[in-house]
Amino acid sequence: MSVKILDKNTIIKQKSDGFTPLIIGDPATIFSARAERLRALAKDSFMADYLLLAGQIVQQQALLAEDFAQPVANFASENALTWPLSLDQAWFPILEAMLAQLTTSLRLVASDDIVKVIDSLQDLDSETLHHYFTALQHNQPERVPAELAILLWACINTFTSLLVKTTALEWQPEPNVKQHFCPLCGGAPVASLIKGSGHRYLHCSQCETEWHRLRAECTQCADGENIHLQSETLEDAVRAETCGHCNSYLKILFLEKQPNLDPIADDLATLVLDQKLNQNELYRNGFNPFFLPLIQ
Repeated sequence: MSVKILDKNTIIKQKSDGFTPLIIGDPATIFSARAERLRALAKDSFMADYLLLAGQIVQQQALLAEDFAQPVANFASENALTWPLSLDQAWFPILEAMLAQLTTSLRLVASDDIVKVIDSLQDLDSETLHHYFTALQHNQPERVPAELAILLWACINTFTSLLVKTTALEWQPEPNVKQHFCPLCGGAPVASLIKGSGHRYLHCSQCETEWHRLRAECTQCADGENIHLQSETLEDAVRAETCGHCNSYLKILFLEKQPNLDPIADDLATLVLDQKLNQNELYRNGFNPFFLPLIQ
């Protein structure tokens, strides 16, 4: 698979029509809003402590996005990039610098349990650390201890989101290709979003890109005959789109009902819905890094 670059006239026409197949946001803005959303959701949640921890990590990502914007822009100009992105040795110096800043800042505000995790990270040799980074970027989180993964993922997430932002690519879906994974970094979607326009986009868990996908079909197997929406009430802005063909599901967020929804934060905060779906032998076909310590 490759990223198809559009000609200038096509890009202008798509944007004038109010539709684009790819949306790339600003990482610092996304992370700041996500941290705020996590703090708000924690106020009335049975998992308040964990949501607040996630908020602390994401708030540090917002700072990383500001501090490393220029180094990543320099990296993009100095290295030949292939799409979708795939981690190589050239990434490690920036990832390690991000991790050092992240852990130093978190140590000042986090709980004793997280400080122990930070200590464990600092005890890793370079080979193991690189192995863990690579596994996460290649969608193999099961190869990384869950308590370490959420901090390592924060660096991968920040780096790739800055990288796609600075390159500002445009993407055109190939005819008859159903895009489940992110076309820019190969990451799995965390959820799908229904925009005010009515279009459905999948939101990448790794680089924060959103790409268009038709509604009323399974985002994994593309079946359109056995699709159902499940939630506590019909008014819920966060539901699960389930597929009876492949027995999977992905959360779907209706931004027209609640514009401040965040795919990572609101997916995490509706854990009870996941538990009910799992009881019905349905499995997640997306990825949320903050679920890792909860399911391993």
